[in-house]
Amino acid sequence: MKINHIEIKNFKSLKHINLELSNLTVITGVNSSGKSSFIQALLLLKQNQESLKAISNFKMIESSMQEHKNEDMYKSMRKLIDESKKLSLNLNGPYTELGRTTDILNQEIYDEDITITLVMKDISYKVACDSKDLIINIDSKVPIESIMNIFLEDFQYINTGRIQPSITYPLSEVDIKKNLIGHKGEYTAHYLAENRRKNLNIKGLKHPRSITNQLLENVSLWLGEISSGIDISTKIYNELQKVNLTYSYVYGENKSNEFTPLNVGFGITYVLPVIVAILKSKPNDLLIIENPESHLHPAGQSKIAELCSIASSNGVQIIIETHSDHFLNGVRVATKKEILKPKDSQVYFFKKEKNALETTVDKINIDKNGKIDKWPIGFFDEWDNQLDKLLW
Repeated sequence: MKINHIEIKNFKSLKHINLELSNLTVITGVNSSGKSSFIQALLLLKQNQESLKAISNFKMIESSMQEHKNEDMYKSMRKLIDESKKLSLNLNGPYTELGRTTDILNQEIYDEDITITLVMKDISYKVACDSKDLIINIDSKVPIESIMNIFLEDFQYINTGRIQPSITYPLSEVDIKKNLIGHKGEYTAHYLAENRRKNLNIKGLKHPRSITNQLLENVSLWLGEISSGIDISTKIYNELQKVNLTYSYVYGENKSNEFTPLNVGFGITYVLPVIVAILKSKPNDLLIIENPESHLHPAGQSKIAELCSIASSNGVQIIIETHSDHFLNGVRVATKKEILKPKDSQVYFFKKEKNALETTVDKINIDKNGKIDKWPIGFFDEWDNQLDKLLW
């Protein structure tokens, strides 16, 4: 199941937003408009999933628990339930670091809870946190697994601070077994080394020139849309607990020497985790990717948008934060080419009004011809603004 709605209250600049999500949701807007805060709210749920699971489970036990014949057992269970009611939100962990309580509170609230509500079909899961001590309270009639399964196992987050060119990269058996490549894509090379012959879960993601459905071949070919003729190789050095990543180029019937990431374009290595995250996905997975267009030329940005569109049309839910009009236009073209249905994408423009701290959001739709239904001020209009200055 995918997330249908997210409602967030009193979190940073998000005083109150309620967004309908689609298979592909594109978040854009000017700097410091609340886009990252929206993603951080989701990451907080993932970061605190064990606490949320404990609270949900003990809440259900409490509602059905009666006085037990074994008094000691009853007291022990009662103690665990009471302790679960004292669990607070962890702001600083592996997924996001947000500092102190005062750093995440909306500036205009007083004594109000921070709430994050997820809705999947007719199931609602509301997480509320006290504004003073961040004690967690859950309002839901269903166990956490009913709403949070996407966060427990089928979740991949790729942040904007991705891996940079290096001769070797780290290994992580734990992450690879969970089908993950790390938040920065730091285990991408290891994942490719272990799963290079693994077949794609979604046949629609197979590159048109690919002979097989195997992961590494298709990664190379999709990466070749950005740097023509590129080929990827990986090799694990267990004694060093490192993996080597190299690139070579096929030209005509020849193949170049192998080059380390230090000797090819920066954007190649930077986008590699994005391509792998998409190609390894399966229906009902949730991907959150920040700035997939970074360090890519315009054609490459559009090609990544096409790849996201193909995955989304095959049931993968993807949330993208982007500043790229080329990415947006890539989604528009994919819609016109019927790769993606209009109902399977949604664009949101985050902004703050002048002299205001609160984020407001414009909902923008793409029709079957790839046309945008409205263009609010600041929404990818800088090209026209600069052109006007040149012409007049």
